[in-house]
Amino acid sequence: MPRRWSSALVAVLLACGALDARETPLTVLYTTDLHGHLLSTPSRRCPDGAGGLLRCATLIGQIRAQEKNVLLLDNGDTLQGTAESWLTGGRAMLRALEWLQVDAWNLGNHDFDWGLAALVRLHDATTLTVLGANIAAPAGRPQPLTRLKPYLIRDFDGVRVAVVGLTNPAIPSWIRPELLGGLTFEPPIRALGRVLPAVRETRPDVLLLLIHEGWMPLGDNPANEIRGLARQFPELDAILGGHLHSIVPGLAENGVLFMDAGCHGGGVGRLDLVFDTERKKVVRRSSTVLVVSNQVPESVELRALLEPDLQRAERYLNEVVGRTEQPLAATSLQPGQSPIQQLLCRAIAAAVGAEVVLHGVLAESGLPAGAIRQRDVWHIVPYENRIGVAWLTLPEIQEILQESAALTNRNHLIGIHGVAYDLIIKTNPPARLVRNLHLADGTRPPPGTRLAVAMNSHTLASGGGRFPSVPRIVAAPAARFVLTTNDTRGAVVAYIRRHSPLHSENPVLVTVVKQ
Repeated sequence: MPRRWSSALVAVLLACGALDARETPLTVLYTTDLHGHLLSTPSRRCPDGAGGLLRCATLIGQIRAQEKNVLLLDNGDTLQGTAESWLTGGRAMLRALEWLQVDAWNLGNHDFDWGLAALVRLHDATTLTVLGANIAAPAGRPQPLTRLKPYLIRDFDGVRVAVVGLTNPAIPSWIRPELLGGLTFEPPIRALGRVLPAVRETRPDVLLLLIHEGWMPLGDNPANEIRGLARQFPELDAILGGHLHSIVPGLAENGVLFMDAGCHGGGVGRLDLVFDTERKKVVRRSSTVLVVSNQVPESVELRALLEPDLQRAERYLNEVVGRTEQPLAATSLQPGQSPIQQLLCRAIAAAVGAEVVLHGVLAESGLPAGAIRQRDVWHIVPYENRIGVAWLTLPEIQEILQESAALTNRNHLIGIHGVAYDLIIKTNPPARLVRNLHLADGTRPPPGTRLAVAMNSHTLASGGGRFPSVPRIVAAPAARFVLTTNDTRGAVVAYIRRHSPLHSENPVLVTVVKQ
């Protein structure tokens, strides 16, 4: 079946009888995981850049000119990720979605990164319909996101379309409760079961689920439950996903069509449905992801609207904040340790007066020798994580490091500053053990001594479940935990300004012992 239905094609099919007069075509377009990318993103595969919402806007405009019934959605993780969005507090992204006349914005986990207060300000200012059926108000208090809706209803030529919006339930494992303001996130299967009776009362002809979750090849996990949703709700005509930054043009789960449009505006998801008004059912459906290459021109009109924000971001990113005498690499033979990791840790320690820092690298990028600009700092610190401080004992620090040592992905290991330890690697049975934890100068404080330990807010929320001991340990009264107002990137910029020119440092803090 053709994946695109242009107006001319529909007319031809009607004339030939291939598309019956009782059949109504519907096109659903959506973006997901834009992460502030108004502009195209250079990569190894596309050094000239590809994607970005300005290019997506061109494709969306072309399809709207061809099709009569078009529904446009955004699936969240929209705000966080670029300077142009951050400098405007996210308004640049929402102005773009408003200009595009997006029918609904479904919240993603990173849309909460700047805290509930920041999200409420954006929510209150936007004209967009905001979805999030599983976002519950703090206990005993009204919903701070006052216009938040569980679903959207739209009519097209007498065909009623319902879109239920769900966000990711694992948000509290990535974001500290202080930033969430008491919001809770209901498991999607339960939330959808609760909402559907009200949706059915509207008598929808087409039922879509817009959810900030992805499809896992090896099966569902707590943050990605597409298979479970498809099994539980086979009446869904399609599930539009995201979160994993994967392009999935379309696959069937229990007869339910699932698709994922990727990330950073690199693709626009397109779902085509044909509804039979006599049989009262969807009789045909297909999906694809339209690739937004650098051959797709930017929207001139949207560019003009956002030009002041884009120019401001360019000036900011080009600002020189210091220099480094030697290249600083993000990788090292030592687990979790590298010159970039030590730069992050020194900056965090200086910002909050910590004796110990538990923090790994945030990206694969390093710093080349020479001038360091703001854009270089964004490459090594892509997130606005807040810094927290807790007073911990050496055994508590060791428990956290032991959880880190058990991780198989080296990118998730916690690097250290201010302490050192032996990493015992056993082959029979396989195990990684943290032993001989002591201060970096080789000494050990008296038993029970508490040290000021700094971590970022993502790790302090458990790092997506990788460090389950951390929330428990820092919640103890003796830990005297404080989530500071310092963010990691700001701390790094301040440190570079004060200590330029930088020198490569990579002390041996982890001694690997194979047994």
